[in-house]
Amino acid sequence: MYWLGPFEYKSKKALLDRFKSYLQRAHIGVIRERHAIKHLHLLIAMHPDAPRKIGVGVDHFKIKRNVGAGRGFWLVRSDGSEESFSYEQCITGVPQSAHGKVCEALRFAVRPQMQAFRDAIGLPVQCAGSGVEITERKDLHIDHKTPFCVLLERFSHDMQVDLSTLVTRGNGETLELVDKTIACAFEEYHRLHAELQPMLKEVNAAKGARRIGCRNNE
Repeated sequence: MYWLGPFEYKSKKALLDRFKSYLQRAHIGVIRERHAIKHLHLLIAMHPDAPRKIGVGVDHFKIKRNVGAGRGFWLVRSDGSEESFSYEQCITGVPQSAHGKVCEALRFAVRPQMQAFRDAIGLPVQCAGSGVEITERKDLHIDHKTPFCVLLERFSHDMQVDLSTLVTRGNGETLELVDKTIACAFEEYHRLHAELQPMLKEVNAAKGARRIGCRNNE
């Protein structure tokens, strides 16, 4: 897994592909989509030359046609100056942030809840996204009706916890929070507030691909 702030992706390549797709299909000009703007703020902070690129602060982002061919991302600073930046340079070779590791650790913490919900579903069951009947367990994914990244943000706000200050240990599927109190609090928060629903694997994948945003499937 690879995290951009609270947003989860299967890998760095998946995130690269998402930005490439967005850049190709978005309108030329100022970027106004809330999710895209949030992603771009997180992205530019990862640039190897971020302090110089950001300068006095980013006012907004836009997409411009390149001089040769194609198109690219540009930031406009609060003083009106502009500069292009490469999403590939922001992502490639940059290790996952401490914040990203915390988000992944919290997803691992609620995995038993996700698995219990999945195990309790009898087949066939209707896909919440398409209405198509799911008949094979291998095609069954569990989706968060309210995206997982939104739950994390609400938990952080409601509990007044700054996720970026938390510490993790382990790696891979052994990744966990050092602070068990926060981990247990999020497990309970997820139990009370997460709305889970059955989804066809391909429908859930398409749902995530329609925008730069959260990846919710298990």
